[in-house]
Amino acid sequence: MSDLLNVLTVRSEELARALAENFEQAGCETLRLTRAGESATVLDALRACCRDDHDAPARQWAEALRSEGTPLGLTFSEVLTGLNCLERVVRFQIVKTDYEKTVLMLTLAELSDAIDLLRRRYIDGQAAGPSAPARHVLDLAALADSVDAFICMATLHGKPFYLNPAGRRLIGLDEHALELPPNLHDYYDDESWQELRDVAVPAVEREGRWRGQSQLRNVRTDELQDVLTTILLVKHPHEEKPSCLAIIHNDAAEQIRLEQALAESQARKNAILESALDPIITINHEGVITEFNRAAEQVFGHSREKVLGTQPSEVLFPASSSAEQQDRIDRYLHVGEGSMLGRRIEMTAVRANGETFPAEMAMTISYEQGSPVLTFFFRDISRHKEAERKQARYAAELERSNRELEQFAYVASHDLQEPLRKIRTFSDRLEMQSGEALDEIGQECVQRMQGAAGRMQVLIEGLLTLSRVTTREQNFQEVDLAQVVREVVSDLEVQIAQVEGRVEVGRLPTIHADPLQMRQLLQNLIGNALKFCRRDEPPVVKVHGRFVTGGQSSRPRRSPTEERCRILVEDNGIGFDERYRDRVFDVFQRLHPRDVYEGTGIGLPICRRIVERHGGTITARSTPGRGATFEVVLPVFQPKTQEP
Repeated sequence: MSDLLNVLTVRSEELARALAENFEQAGCETLRLTRAGESATVLDALRACCRDDHDAPARQWAEALRSEGTPLGLTFSEVLTGLNCLERVVRFQIVKTDYEKTVLMLTLAELSDAIDLLRRRYIDGQAAGPSAPARHVLDLAALADSVDAFICMATLHGKPFYLNPAGRRLIGLDEHALELPPNLHDYYDDESWQELRDVAVPAVEREGRWRGQSQLRNVRTDELQDVLTTILLVKHPHEEKPSCLAIIHNDAAEQIRLEQALAESQARKNAILESALDPIITINHEGVITEFNRAAEQVFGHSREKVLGTQPSEVLFPASSSAEQQDRIDRYLHVGEGSMLGRRIEMTAVRANGETFPAEMAMTISYEQGSPVLTFFFRDISRHKEAERKQARYAAELERSNRELEQFAYVASHDLQEPLRKIRTFSDRLEMQSGEALDEIGQECVQRMQGAAGRMQVLIEGLLTLSRVTTREQNFQEVDLAQVVREVVSDLEVQIAQVEGRVEVGRLPTIHADPLQMRQLLQNLIGNALKFCRRDEPPVVKVHGRFVTGGQSSRPRRSPTEERCRILVEDNGIGFDERYRDRVFDVFQRLHPRDVYEGTGIGLPICRRIVERHGGTITARSTPGRGATFEVVLPVFQPKTQEP
């Protein structure tokens, strides 16, 4: 014996009394007048459905109920209510029984199947007679029981005969209660009821349905809730006349929230369009302009009213390219993709007065209500193009001027060599042949002349070296900076010994560079560090470096050409005031008298010229009396083609 059958057998008398009370409360008066509708008979039919594997007992009960009830005017809605009463009463008894959870669920499922069998057999019999639409309405009611929305079924005169559990909860009724409200007037606010009566009902009579918004009243809390309302005429497919009304309410809070969010989104979109500095133009799936912002009006010279509804080829592009552009737009809208989407391209646009101008354009495609929409982003680059042309002219003029200056410096310094040699030669001859004949003042003049000529020689050689940084450059190749520094230290061995100093060489990278210029760069920096030392402390020069990414930027590396290395040359010398950190790289600029620290003021300018030629930077930081640090940042890799 199944657990359900056991409950029906053991609790038969208790179930019969409870079912009779529920029939009375639910107003099933006609059902109670039939023998098949008596509570004990209904329970017997349910027990028979549980006992037998076939549906004969359910069919016999349905035929008996139909034959007895039809002459009495028994309606299918009353039968539905009675079966609902039966299921509620038995379910209550099952839940009261101390079943294990799994058994409880199986028993409730068995009950649902048995009740459904009785319901279906009654519907099958109704479908064969004059009340065939009852099956259609009954199916809808059975389905509505599981729907989480207010669903009420009423006669064509508006009298409710079914309200699903979700509907009962919404208006504050007990969802397990069996009674139905005599009418729905009390469950709406006055304005909503008036609209339903004067607008909705006539619309349903004309068109078969009505949609709108209403406010439902909860009779327990007296609170009003916004709902989306749909009223339908329910009609069986094989019947000409409708059988009843279906009133459906859904919570409108989410819909209202979505509408508000959509309105806010549209307002933000409009604000962005109107405040944008560049033209933004939207083309719908039909290929016509639907949005033309204020910036577009200003740039193209057309009013929005004139442009909306026209094809973009008619107003945006010159006649020579309008057909091509329109074909591209139509093709992109048709297939939903294209090679120019998401890219910035330069093209020629046209203003309302016929003037053409260079523009930068980007296109994106999106979808609105399932249809493709193209959005154009334009930027008038007339000024940018003019600035580029001016910059190109200035760059060409600057390059020509630099070449002329470098050539002048080279030629001038080269041509100065000859008269300078003569000065030194004649001063040497004068000293050799007539030195004894000269008095003390004459000998001093000769010595000063020779010293000045010597310094002039050094300056000229420095100028030649500076000009040769770009005029006699070599191709870039792999350079081991550590090896270069070791060679420089070897060359400076005498100077290091003279000042009793030392050079500490740390780790240094290998890069692509001009090897001779790297040697000159490091020799100048190390030589300066040894020269500008303190008298009371031997100089210590530290040279080290490492790879960095993108110079001093922290963003990830994107290509090998962005790899950088940083080289530091640090000393413990006299240092300098950082107010002069830029001045030290200017030609012939000196921070100390010549009789204290000899030099020409060309070494650091040569360093800067070499570093700039390699696409790098050189900076210095220092504190007087505490040494200086020169920082050189160079690319690890150079472009394949290097312009002089």
